[in-house]
Formats: sequence, C-alpha cells, structure tokens
Amino acid sequence: MSKRNRAVAMASAVLLVAGGAVTAMAPAANAADYHGIDGNSYVYDDWQDEENLGVDDYAQSNATALWETVLWADGAMYEDEDGDWHPFKKNKIDGSFGPETESATQWWQNHYGIPENDGVVTDDCWLSAQNRLNGPYAGGTVQYWGSARTVTFKRVSGKYRVKLRGTGSWKIAYYDKVG
Repeated sequence: MSKRNRAVAMASAVLLVAGGAVTAMAPAANAADYHGIDGNSYVYDDWQDEENLGVDDYAQSNATALWETVLWADGAMYEDEDGDWHPFKKNKIDGSFGPETESATQWWQNHYGIPENDGVVTDDCWLSAQNRLNGPYAGGTVQYWGSARTVTFKRVSGKYRVKLRGTGSWKIAYYDKVG
C-alpha cells in the first residue's frame, strides 16, 4: 500500500473512531437529568437521598406537594400567627412551602423525634418518612402509612408522582416545577 493510501486509511480510521465516540456520547449529553423524587430502587430506600425542602429550598414544587401529602397523612398540625393550632388539611397540598407547611413540618419533626426542629425537610425527615412507605402495588402505586391516614403515590419509570389540590391528575414530583 502506498504512503498516500496508508495516510488516507489512517485518517479515515481516526475519523470513524472519533465519530463513533461522539455518536455514543450524544444520547447521554442530550438526555435531560431528572430532578425529582427518585423511585429507581426498592421502595424501602427510595427517599434516603432526597433534597432538602423548605421556605428556602424548592419552596414551589411538586416535591413539596409530595411532602405536604405526608404531613396530611400523619395528621400534622400547624400554628397560625396568633398561636392557635389547626390541622393540616388536604386542601393545603398545593406545592407551596409557606408558613403553614413550615409549621406543620416542625410539628411533624417533633412528633417523630427528629433532632432538628426547624421546619426544613432534611435527610432525617426523609428517612423517617421512608419507613412508612409500602409497595409497590399494582399500577406502580406506593402507599405511605401515616398516623392519621394512608395515602397513595405513583412510582412509574423511577419517578414519583403526586396529586395536587384541584388537579385530579398525577404530577411528577419535580423539585423545580409545580403543577
């Protein structure tokens, strides 16, 4: 083979390998990362590595709605600005981590003996709540067995889903999206 033909063959081989690497990397580079409540493992360890939630952390999100559902299931109470206590009702599940959700989270933390009682959902909160998850059941449903009631979430393709007040449909529990 002549020098010229060898050079062309080498250049072609290099381009083919490089092109294959780019093609192989393209799907991963284009795939959007999922930033929501993860359900890719066993139910008993789904929530052990979730993000913090609070007035400063994902305060407007479907992940917050999932947490509010936990509060409602456990019969959480919140304290209003006058110092009066009220039940955290189902109609409070709106994906907005405001003063009522913060207060109900403090109640929940105290109720379950979570060391920090600051109204921020941390690893300790997620781990404690995770202990009351059961399933999966038919249709990818997972139940949370709360102190006051049992609630159902969906877990499809590794993504938790929650129902928000008034929507009637399942919403993916994203950290950075509500509704």
